[in-house]
Amino acid sequence: MKVVSSEAMARIDGRTQAEFAIPGTLLMEDAGVKSWAAVRRQVWDGRKPRGRLVFLAGKGNNGGDAFVMARQAAVERTGPLTIILAAGRPAAGADPALMLAGCEALGIECLSWPEQADAVMARMADASWVFDGVAGTGIRGPLRPPIADLLAAVNSRGVRTIAIDVPSGVGDGYRADHPALRADVTLTMGLPKLCLYLPRARSLCGRILVIPVGFPPALLDDPGIPGELVPLRAWKTLLPHIPADTHKNRRGHLAVFAGSRGTTGAAWLCATAAARSRLGLVTLFADADSYPVIAPRLTSIMCRPWEGPSTEMGRPWGPKGFSGVLAGPGWGLTESRAQWLDTLISLPVSGVMDADALTLLGRAAEQRAIDLGGRWVLTPHPAEFSRLSGDDREAVLDDPVDHALSLSARLNAVIVLKGHCTVVATPEGRYGILDAGNAALATGGSGDVLAGIIAAGIAGGMTPAHAAWFGVSLHAHVGRVAARRMGWFLAEDLVPLISRVLWQ
Repeated sequence: MKVVSSEAMARIDGRTQAEFAIPGTLLMEDAGVKSWAAVRRQVWDGRKPRGRLVFLAGKGNNGGDAFVMARQAAVERTGPLTIILAAGRPAAGADPALMLAGCEALGIECLSWPEQADAVMARMADASWVFDGVAGTGIRGPLRPPIADLLAAVNSRGVRTIAIDVPSGVGDGYRADHPALRADVTLTMGLPKLCLYLPRARSLCGRILVIPVGFPPALLDDPGIPGELVPLRAWKTLLPHIPADTHKNRRGHLAVFAGSRGTTGAAWLCATAAARSRLGLVTLFADADSYPVIAPRLTSIMCRPWEGPSTEMGRPWGPKGFSGVLAGPGWGLTESRAQWLDTLISLPVSGVMDADALTLLGRAAEQRAIDLGGRWVLTPHPAEFSRLSGDDREAVLDDPVDHALSLSARLNAVIVLKGHCTVVATPEGRYGILDAGNAALATGGSGDVLAGIIAAGIAGGMTPAHAAWFGVSLHAHVGRVAARRMGWFLAEDLVPLISRVLWQ
């Protein structure tokens, strides 16, 4: 499913009316009716809620959607209802004014904020659910009093809240210090909005439900839209077929450069995760300090000693040897590592850079322009991204997609910016967002497992972009399986589950 900025969604709305002769009034009615049906079916499971329903409404289209939902609630005799006009009445003749008139004709109570603040607070105290239709995606900058005060009052009472399109206060330019409503459920219209998946905003949105408003499919599926949500099952569609008569060399051979004294666990995690991801062969190259520690732990993975770039690699190197490379987890930051990274980049093979390799790459990028030829996937968390790109970490968290796309184009590499909402950016200017927040995955070594899975995808024949989608979705899926089975888990608990999931 595509994901769009607020401006892109506004263009779709405008083109729907101008090119397909679907009036805005009909779109508003459709959005409100379908949103109400989704709440009844998917939030309340067909049961009527107990207590008062309160609808907060602004003067724009979000307020119009709220009025339609309130009218539907009244027609179905759901229970006591109150509409709170948060910013005055809609402009006469506008679509929201028409929808409000229908509510008033049905006798729904309407109160004005802040003029009737005491009555509003009394209704809020009596509410079982609050519907937020105050401000939509077109917001610019932070909301100000008195609207900000109303949102703060809702948040402070802890009442269950459903946001219409976006939680009020959240938009493309949302920042952590902006006032915003905290929703349990967000009903987003037509297509998911990019602002819902900003790291600062995602926790405000709760469960996100996409409401299929009547926009033409040609506009919603437009290939010119650069963003998509990465499905949690994307890994299933990306797996190449392995014939029954295959042999280990045809299943891919990954070279892993990871681990150093004190960090051999990272090497074990990424190499073993790769081996569990359907590869036929994995070879881990370990230096003199780590080889005696890591080699005895590996039975199905080959471990070879190496001493640096001067070491003769022998016949395996080249297109007929390894089909992918992974460098960086627990690798260290010595000059020898930096020289080896240059050697790996020069090879005619694709791969993954993670952890220490990213820091080394960032140092090199300060000295010269680097073009990774579209063959590499880089997997930074926000702090590593900041060191690699030179961008301020807080700015990256405020606007991760634009920063990831910029770095991807500059280095000519696929960027996987990790987080509770992970961004996958490609040099061609396209991006995917994986919305799979799982607190149990926030554990040491989880990123090493992810790097191994992505590298396995590359060594197994996937393009870097497809391997990135494969890796982030499989990693998230395995994380959910692990959480269901054992609750809080360790990164090493993920490894055996990878091959079980892939076999299903």
